[in-house]
Amino acid sequence: MKLLKFLFFLALFSFCFLFANDDNLTARLVIVSDPSPAAVYINNVFKGNTPLDLEISPGQHRIRIAIDENYVPEFINLVAFAKNKYEYNVKLNLTSYGAYRAAQYYHTIGDLEKARDYYLLSTKSFGKTIPEAYFYAGYIDFILKDFQEAEDNLISYISYNSKSVSTWCILGEVRNTLSKKNLSIASYKECLKILYPKTQDILNSTRVSQDELDRLKKDIIKYPTLENYIRIARIYEQKGDFDNSIYYYRKAVFFFDIDLEKPYTSIRKGVDK
Repeated sequence: MKLLKFLFFLALFSFCFLFANDDNLTARLVIVSDPSPAAVYINNVFKGNTPLDLEISPGQHRIRIAIDENYVPEFINLVAFAKNKYEYNVKLNLTSYGAYRAAQYYHTIGDLEKARDYYLLSTKSFGKTIPEAYFYAGYIDFILKDFQEAEDNLISYISYNSKSVSTWCILGEVRNTLSKKNLSIASYKECLKILYPKTQDILNSTRVSQDELDRLKKDIIKYPTLENYIRIARIYEQKGDFDNSIYYYRKAVFFFDIDLEKPYTSIRKGVDK
C-alpha cells in the first residue's frame, strides 16, 4: 500500500514537472466564504479576497483563508491536477474573542437572548476563554428568569473570580428563587465577607439566644446598622429559620450599593462603619 502511494505521488510530481511551463495545463480554484470577504493565501502568498476564482499550477498547495482575530482561519491541503476545477465553500468560525465581541454588540442593543448565546459560544470557541462571558451569560439568564442556567454560569465565573461581589449577590438571589435556602445564605455570606471584612468575626461571635434576638430586633428599629442585620441573620440561621435569615442577610448586603451589571468587585458607595 505504501509503495502504491509512493508511485502515485511520484507520477503526479513527474507530470507537474514536465508540464510546469504549459499555460494550457492549469487547474481552476474557486473559493467563497461566509463571511466574506476573506483573504486567501496559497503557499503563503496572498492571492486575493473571497469570492475568488483563479488558475493555479498543478501540484500540491497549502491554502489558508483568514479574516482577522475574530475568526478562526481555515486551511485546505490541495493536490491539483491540470484542467480540473476545485470549488470550496468555507464557513469561518468565530474565535472566543470574536464571539465575545459579537455578544457585547447584541448586549448593547438590548438583544439579550442573542447576546447570551454569543457569550456562551465564546466559552466554547477556539482561543483563550474570557471568564467574564460566564458572568454576563448568567446575569442575562437571571434577567430572563432562567434561574438554573443562571446558577450554572455564575458558578463557572466564580471559579475564575471568587471575589466578585455582584456574582455572589446574584447567586444569592437565584438560589433563593430556586428554594436552595442553605446555598442562598452561603452566597450572601460570601458577598458580605468581601464587602465588610468584619463579617466573619460577627458570624463567629453570634450565638443563638432568643433574648438577644428580641433585643436586636428592638434595637434595629432605632439603629438599623449593618452589624445588627448580620447578627440577626446569623441567629435565625442557627435556629434553622432560613427564610428570616435570608431576609436579614439580604438587608445587610443591600446596605451597599452594588453594581450588579459588572462582574468585578465594584461598589458605587460604601457603608458608614
